[in-house]
Amino acid sequence: MSRKRQALFGVMMLCPVFLFAQTKYTISGVIKDVANGETLLGATVFLKGTTIGSTTNEYGFYSITAPEGNYTLTTSYIGFTTFERNINLSANQKFNIELKEDAAQLDEVVITAESKEVDLVTPQMSVSKLSTDEIKQMPVVLGEVDMIKSIQLLPGVTNAGEGASGFNVRGGAEDQNLILLDEAIIYNASHLFGFFSVFNADAIKDVKLYKGGIPARFGGRASSVLDIRQKDGNSKEFEVTGGIGAISSRLAAEGPMFKDKGSFLVAGRASYVNLFLALANESSRAGFYDFNLKTNYEIDAKNKLYLSGYLGNDNFNLAGFFTNSYGNLS
Repeated sequence: MSRKRQALFGVMMLCPVFLFAQTKYTISGVIKDVANGETLLGATVFLKGTTIGSTTNEYGFYSITAPEGNYTLTTSYIGFTTFERNINLSANQKFNIELKEDAAQLDEVVITAESKEVDLVTPQMSVSKLSTDEIKQMPVVLGEVDMIKSIQLLPGVTNAGEGASGFNVRGGAEDQNLILLDEAIIYNASHLFGFFSVFNADAIKDVKLYKGGIPARFGGRASSVLDIRQKDGNSKEFEVTGGIGAISSRLAAEGPMFKDKGSFLVAGRASYVNLFLALANESSRAGFYDFNLKTNYEIDAKNKLYLSGYLGNDNFNLAGFFTNSYGNLS
């Protein structure tokens, strides 16, 4: 074989290598609510017409890697309008997205065909997710929104008994559940011996219950993991919310800080059962309080600093014969 034919044969053999060795780039960013700047957990992001996609993590962050080319980036989240943007993926990019709430009345849904499969990065099984808005719509006792009582309405979850705190998941014991608030362990999640939970609904953004297939990062709990996330705080404007109940009252304040490079949330809740007992000339006492704090600061486009804290306490005195005081600090 002549040298020219050998060279031509070598080029033909290398052509498929060059054709299939496409350069890949990554587009990433954070998805937020345009109204208050809260990050959205579990939002779906994918490249339209492909099987490449992902979902946002606990901090609203997403990341997609795809071959170089022109795509339509599509973002959707329940209760918000779908966002689409044409992109030219020719280099690594950072693209933050803000979604608008969709308040339109929806018609009935008619399923005509199966949707295209999306290649998600982290598929999750046996995971139940609840938002604060969904929890506030559930029936409550004495006007108190209760996170622990709300998850007991989910399949496979039962209470630990009347007048007892905690919950059981698929037959597991109460002490086999891991309860986290912003990645900090909460060892006692109840007030007044199980009548109310320690979580203030005004300070909570997302509740996620793992009933099976628990990720290894949670330490191998045998029954379940209850992962609760506090709000980051309204990064658009200052806002105050609160409420007065039969047992306790609550107040929360949030707003931007550090010249719109961060936000804060401060929330408190306190009971006034002691006032009623004092008016009735009772020597017994029972009361509790909660204090939530969270703030964040955007150092640069790739780094963000979070500070989260919780303080709660219970005091119980049964006519001097029995006293008990306990609390959480994280």
